[in-house]
Amino acid sequence: SPVLPLAAAVLFSTLLGACGDRWDPDIEITGPTMGTYYAVKVVRPPAGLGAEALRPGIDGVLGEVNREISTYDPDSELSRLNRDPSTDWIPVSPNLHGVLAEGLRISALTGGVFDITVGPLVNLWGFGPEVTADAIPRTEAIQSALERVGYRKIALRANPPALRKERGDIYIDLSALGEGYGADRLAAYLDFQGLTDYMVAVAGTIRARGRNAKGQPWGIAVEAPRAGERTVQRVIPLSDGAVSTSGDYRNFFEQAGRRYSHHIDPRTGESVANRVGSATVVMPSGSGSAMTADGLATALVVMGEEQGPKLAESSGIAAYFIVRAGEALRELTSPAFARLWVP
Repeated sequence: SPVLPLAAAVLFSTLLGACGDRWDPDIEITGPTMGTYYAVKVVRPPAGLGAEALRPGIDGVLGEVNREISTYDPDSELSRLNRDPSTDWIPVSPNLHGVLAEGLRISALTGGVFDITVGPLVNLWGFGPEVTADAIPRTEAIQSALERVGYRKIALRANPPALRKERGDIYIDLSALGEGYGADRLAAYLDFQGLTDYMVAVAGTIRARGRNAKGQPWGIAVEAPRAGERTVQRVIPLSDGAVSTSGDYRNFFEQAGRRYSHHIDPRTGESVANRVGSATVVMPSGSGSAMTADGLATALVVMGEEQGPKLAESSGIAAYFIVRAGEALRELTSPAFARLWVP
C-alpha cells in the first residue's frame, strides 16, 4: 500500500467520506502511524463511550504493532530479528509469527512475486528506513541484494513459534502487510469495546463493520491513480470486511522521464514497470483479513495487467484493477469482485 506524506494523508481521511454521506460520525479519531495516517470513524457507540476514552487504546494498539513489525524502529521485534546473524531457530512472539505465516502463504501463492524477504532491495532502491537520494541502483548492487532475497530461505514453525534463516543476513520487510495488520488489530480492539458500526483506515487499507451514519454500507473511495490529484474513480460499498488498495502514484521518483515506484519485483530486483496504476482487493466478512487484502493488493500490482487478473480469477480473489491506457484509465474486475454486489 502506498505510504502517504502527512499532508496527503489528511486529505485521504477526508476522501474516505466521498460517497455522498454528509452525516458526521459520532466519533472520529485520526493520527499518524507507520509513516502514514490512520482514521477511525464510529457511529452509534454505547452510551458514555467517546473519542477521549478510545484514543489511548487506539494509539496503544498501533504502538504495539510498530514495536512488533516496524523496520523503522531499530528496537522493534522485527528489527532485532533482522540483526540476529543466527541460522538456528530464533524465537518469535505469537503475533509476529502470525504476520510472518501469512506473508509466507502469500509468497507461495504468488510464486514469489510477493516476498517478505524483499527488504534488501527495497532499501537499495531508497524506499526503506534509510533516507537516500533518488537513484537507480547499479546492476552489481541489485545482483548482490538478490542473493539475500527469497522466501524459501526462511523457515517458520508454530510450536513454539520460531523462525530460522538460511543465511544470517536475511532481512525481512513486512511493510506490505503492516497497514492491514494494523487495521485488523484496531478492528479487534473496537470489537472488544462493543462497537458494531465503524470504519478503520490505515493509509490505503480499511476494515469496516456494520453501517454508516445513514444506515447504509460504508462507502470506500478508490482514487484515480494520478500523481498530484485526489479524485475518486469508484466507491465500494462495504458493511463487513476489508479493502486494500495498492498503487504506484504516491511513493515514487522519476528519472529520464520514467517513474520508479516503491513496488520492487523480488524476482528481478527492479522497480516494477507496468501499466497497473492500482489494484484493490476486497475481503468480505469471513473470507480473509485486511492484512491478507494488503499483501494481495501489492502482489497484484507487481504481477501486472495480464498475470494479476489471472491469479485473481484462479484464486477467487475479489480484485479491481485500474490500468493506464495512455492518458485514459481502464478498469478490470475479477469474477469474484463482480459477484460481490449481484442481488
